[in-house]
Amino acid sequence: MIYAPSLRALPQNAMLVMATLPVIDWNDCLLRDLQGKPKRLGSCYAAIVMIDPFACWEDLADLLQDAKVTGVTNFPSASMIERTPAGVPLDSGQELELRRMEWFASRGFKVLFVAPDEAKMSVAEQRLGSQLDGFVHLRSEALALSIGSDIGLVSFGFHGSSSLPKFSLEHTARPRQPLRQA
Repeated sequence: MIYAPSLRALPQNAMLVMATLPVIDWNDCLLRDLQGKPKRLGSCYAAIVMIDPFACWEDLADLLQDAKVTGVTNFPSASMIERTPAGVPLDSGQELELRRMEWFASRGFKVLFVAPDEAKMSVAEQRLGSQLDGFVHLRSEALALSIGSDIGLVSFGFHGSSSLPKFSLEHTARPRQPLRQA
């Protein structure tokens, strides 16, 4: 399960692409939600913008641990947010994102890596090693999905020759692994 309270701040039935725009402070929404009331979320992945230059990472990690969150994910991913004027993802964003995910892994969190293609997944697998629980292949079509409880993580087998599971965000009648707003 992906824990993404920031989705509540977006307009009702907005397309998922709204999560990639600078209309909300994604990490601050997560921080405020965790501070708002004691939570015991358990086994889930907190959706975090890993390239946020203003986040207080130590505080966020402490709050996630207090809520018993076991993992983090780079959602929305740097490749969705940082692009050249021609629309090409910037590698510097992914490098920063991977370093931040390595830091979370060093704090004991598992990692679910979101990427638009196999090449970025392979780089993440090499860098994150045993802390990597799997991948979410974020296809461009997924950005047109309406935000709601009917978005789920659907299994797509395994990444390449590895034993790491690969998921995709899809519109489903009954999601097996929800992208949770609250």
